[in-house]
Amino acid sequence: MAIKGSLTEASLPDVIQLLTYSLKSGCLSVTDGKNFGNIFIKNGKIIYATILNSKERLGDILVLKNKIDNEVLSRALEIKKSNKQKKLGEILIELGAIDEETLTRVLKEQIEQTIFTMLTWEKGYFNFEADLLPKPGQFTVELSAQELLLEGARQIDEWRKIENKLPPFETPLVKKENVDNVPFTEQESKIMALVDGIRSIDEILKLSDYDFFETCRTIYGLLSAGFLEKPKTPVVKKNTAAGDISEYKNLGFAFYKTEMFEEAIREYNRVLEIKPDEPEALLFLGLIAIIHKDYEGAQDYLERSLKAKKRLSTLLALAFVYNKLGDPDKALELLNQAKELAPDNLKLQCAFGICYFKKNDYNMATQFFNSLKENSLEFVTPYIYLAYIKAQQGDIAGAAKILTEAIDKFPRNAFLKNNLAVLYEENNQPEEAERLYREALENEPYNYMVCKNFAGFYYEAQILGAAKELYERIPESDADWQVLFNLGNIYLRQGNAEQALELWEKAKKLAPDREIVLRNIELLKQSSGK
Repeated sequence: MAIKGSLTEASLPDVIQLLTYSLKSGCLSVTDGKNFGNIFIKNGKIIYATILNSKERLGDILVLKNKIDNEVLSRALEIKKSNKQKKLGEILIELGAIDEETLTRVLKEQIEQTIFTMLTWEKGYFNFEADLLPKPGQFTVELSAQELLLEGARQIDEWRKIENKLPPFETPLVKKENVDNVPFTEQESKIMALVDGIRSIDEILKLSDYDFFETCRTIYGLLSAGFLEKPKTPVVKKNTAAGDISEYKNLGFAFYKTEMFEEAIREYNRVLEIKPDEPEALLFLGLIAIIHKDYEGAQDYLERSLKAKKRLSTLLALAFVYNKLGDPDKALELLNQAKELAPDNLKLQCAFGICYFKKNDYNMATQFFNSLKENSLEFVTPYIYLAYIKAQQGDIAGAAKILTEAIDKFPRNAFLKNNLAVLYEENNQPEEAERLYREALENEPYNYMVCKNFAGFYYEAQILGAAKELYERIPESDADWQVLFNLGNIYLRQGNAEQALELWEKAKKLAPDREIVLRNIELLKQSSGK
């Protein structure tokens, strides 16, 4: 189960300590809202870390440290172009340019600096996905979190001393006059060479050969010595190059995968500012609109994406939207277009089944779902819809049999257990229904659909304390009018009329025409003299 939170509530060092002390394995994703990083942990050891789109440049670091020369690096990069699966470090070892020990040492330093940079992020979010590790073949190391965090604390203390003395990172820098003959150190000279009167501090940090702290310390020293200054007149920034699109797309995808949808929308909108018909950005904005249940907005994004480029994922998503908008015929038309691209795609077969189900063509839907059930052991969807079809046809026993078979194959699937519990409840088998609801919540304690149905089960049985506890697990943003209404009834039965009225008023906003809600509000107001 994913662990998520805000860096304002739990600091990154505390999160890393928690995960490493408990010997977790997985990927800790961290963002400050602008940058996105991943820290990979295996059995409590940090094994890899990266900041998306940062100028890490392992090859350049090896050149800087005189471990290889530019000629060797160019040769290795050419080999990598023709074999993208191979990592640069692996290629350099095969060429005999470096040994594994050297690569490990440099990679360790690189990972340490990456994490030290992330430790400065005090605002933002984190998300831990268990068992998500680097791709096979990725060169990794083992680092002690305790040692790394101690060194990180020291560097951060040093950073705090200069942090507030540096201008905002979006500030461009210019050179003072008559600095050409100043005997700068090699590091100072390289930083000065990046100052062109237009680049901001943030852009210099990205281009620098040195790590975040070293670069900031050098800029601070050059500003303090009077060799650099802020421009006296506003700088007109160059138009963003089309090449920057890939950076925004990568960040957008990373935010999307960790369900940070507002940040993903921001990055994909930046892409559209540069290239209004970019199909991938339009596709993901459409997918986010689907998640937010904005199907008309999703339709617009996905139609534009499809116009720019016909791809299977766009056709499938748009077909889903048309089904939601009540137009299965249009959805079927899109799926037939998708069939031309990938006739044997399993997701497409599933989409056909759903579409025929929406059209109430249960025979065709059953054919697709039975075929998918036989040919793919990993798909749970066919079982769900085949059970729906049996239930629609009045064959409750047949529906229960299909769901029982599915639970044997997918024993931790709370959705299946919930559906079977509902069937048992309708078939007057309360003991079996309660058992399955409990099992579903053991698998997913905050599955709001299960909470609602299990609470309703207890509510009907007048076990109000248990019903209240389950209803209150559901966030208000996910509660429908029935949840709020029933919870209000429970509060009233417990003598809390004020809380009951508040909940019913909220239910009224969601269902303004529900007579039972309006009547209860009116009766309660009359009885309390309001």
